[in-house]
Amino acid sequence: MTLSNHVALTISVDTVGVARAGFGVPLIISHSAAWVERVRSYNSLSDVIADFPVTTSPEYLCAQALFSQSPRPKKIKIGRADLAPTQVYRITPTAVDDKTYSVTCAGEGVTAEEVSFTADSSATVAEITAGLEAALNLVTGKNFTATDDTTHVTITGDAAGDWFSLEVDDPANMKIEQLHADPGIATDLAAIQIEDDDWYCLLTNFNSNAMVLATASWVEAQKKIYVVDVNESDAITTVAGNSDTLDDLATVNRARTAGLYHPSPLAFNAAAWAGRCLPEEPGAITWKFKQLSGVAPVKLTSTQRGNLIARSANFFETVAGLDIMSEGTTADGDYVDVQRSLDWLDDDVSKSVFEDMAAGGKVPFTNAGVTVIQNAILGSMQRAVARGIFSDDPAPVVTVPDVADISAANKTARTLPDVKFSGTLAGAIHKTTITGVVSV
Repeated sequence: MTLSNHVALTISVDTVGVARAGFGVPLIISHSAAWVERVRSYNSLSDVIADFPVTTSPEYLCAQALFSQSPRPKKIKIGRADLAPTQVYRITPTAVDDKTYSVTCAGEGVTAEEVSFTADSSATVAEITAGLEAALNLVTGKNFTATDDTTHVTITGDAAGDWFSLEVDDPANMKIEQLHADPGIATDLAAIQIEDDDWYCLLTNFNSNAMVLATASWVEAQKKIYVVDVNESDAITTVAGNSDTLDDLATVNRARTAGLYHPSPLAFNAAAWAGRCLPEEPGAITWKFKQLSGVAPVKLTSTQRGNLIARSANFFETVAGLDIMSEGTTADGDYVDVQRSLDWLDDDVSKSVFEDMAAGGKVPFTNAGVTVIQNAILGSMQRAVARGIFSDDPAPVVTVPDVADISAANKTARTLPDVKFSGTLAGAIHKTTITGVVSV
């Protein structure tokens, strides 16, 4: 007679693993995606080109900037937006005698080229705008139309969703801005999120003031970040308080948006920066000092640099022969790496506690059960120390209440109150002050 006739034994493995958030995954917003689903994933640029075969499309160029970095993201996502903007630029020149005014044009299906107009010895703004209108409308394959408004030139996309890049060679004497309206980016982002929320860093390509501010507003309510480049000349030529896009972001203290200036949208500076930093683990790096592939550094005067810093804005500059990103900040004046680290901590603590509560039969409402929760949080704190998020001196602390001190109402509701932790951010060194003494 076998033992099984008397004892029936079943052994099961009860393991609960909750998926962690994808803190290394960027999402590109597309206003021309033709597929039915809201989001598609891509592991390489060759995967992207299957869906976006025109290599001058913003989707392809943005993905190229992401995948060209080292290290680079293992995976990116592209989200389909139904509500497409009609892109609008405005260029406002200042009259300077005998000056050549140049604009570099590119875009989807557009032959990239520089066009120019040279003013005469008695220059007028009307003369310059008329000359620029004519030159812009001769661009081969253009998907826009330039209109002379006598005091400025308005360049408008031929159809909603047509993307193009304009860069002026002299921002001090050629004010440039993007003026298109927001067709409803928050609506599209909400629909994308419902279908797929497993991404962290948002990238956009139609970066007018209205579009950027609406996107930043949506992101602020999410556990995500938004990295965006703008080419508005006011960002570098005027003091803070001018109400350009980067200034507006700083004014409303957007903690989840990192805005940066680059004169050329074609550079896809934001995508390159995100592509370089997102593959690194939260806590492992600062977003300052990063070298980028495929992006030309911006030449700034000390005044222009100061104007950007006053806006808590970022820029790609050359320092001692090295091309690096500065300053690694979000629009509220804090740092991108801090926000990302805190998002990781939020995710890890909440899911660690949930895993322990869901893994066994139950966590009893006893001091021993409370210790299980305490240890789950402490384990997350210790992982934060190992990642460089928290300092180990002083060490993080987790405090929990004694069960005897918890109200009957909370016990009846099975709610453990007053669990607290504290830790000190490790931060990063961005500037060093050195004093030396040399004796003879």
